[in-house]
Amino acid sequence: MKKNILLGLSIMLLLLTIQGCFPAIRLFVYDGTHKGRVVDADTGKPIEGVVVLGVWRTVFATPGGAVSDFYDARETVTDKDGNFSVPGQGALIMSNVDVMQCLIFKAGYKYQRFDWDTLKEGRGQRMKVKWEDNKPIIPLERLTMEERRRQGTPSAPPLKAPFDKVKLYLKERNKDRVELGLKPLTLWGGVKYE
Repeated sequence: MKKNILLGLSIMLLLLTIQGCFPAIRLFVYDGTHKGRVVDADTGKPIEGVVVLGVWRTVFATPGGAVSDFYDARETVTDKDGNFSVPGQGALIMSNVDVMQCLIFKAGYKYQRFDWDTLKEGRGQRMKVKWEDNKPIIPLERLTMEERRRQGTPSAPPLKAPFDKVKLYLKERNKDRVELGLKPLTLWGGVKYE
């Protein structure tokens, strides 16, 4: 009995030591489906066709600080009620996969970029996110053409993301570029697209 208790305590101490030496590693986390709704900031009405791109990165601790690299991306568009659902990574054990970073964009609106976990904290409050049944209601601000020109086109997805994981986002970004009088981009990672 004492041996089992000592073994259990030794294993827990070892895991805590590993966690302290490698702060980017999380012992266990479940990254479930990320659900929400996107609405117009002025009218509160749902916005259909908003691209929601979830991006995950691996994080490595180094003596010079943390370094990250692309891990995965998943995208969807909002339905007629503004709802979206992005599948998470599932159970992650002894993983260095960071929380989902979310990019939300529709041509004609101010794009949003945030870490999913910050929606309940200060970032979500600054974005005026409301909550309904544990689901964020994310407002997007409609922009005038002048405001759109000042904002510029939204940032590109991670360069290592394969085209099939970011194609909806890239196409919406091109729609915005054309509306702003810019040439559309037609190449991503060696893949031609319109």
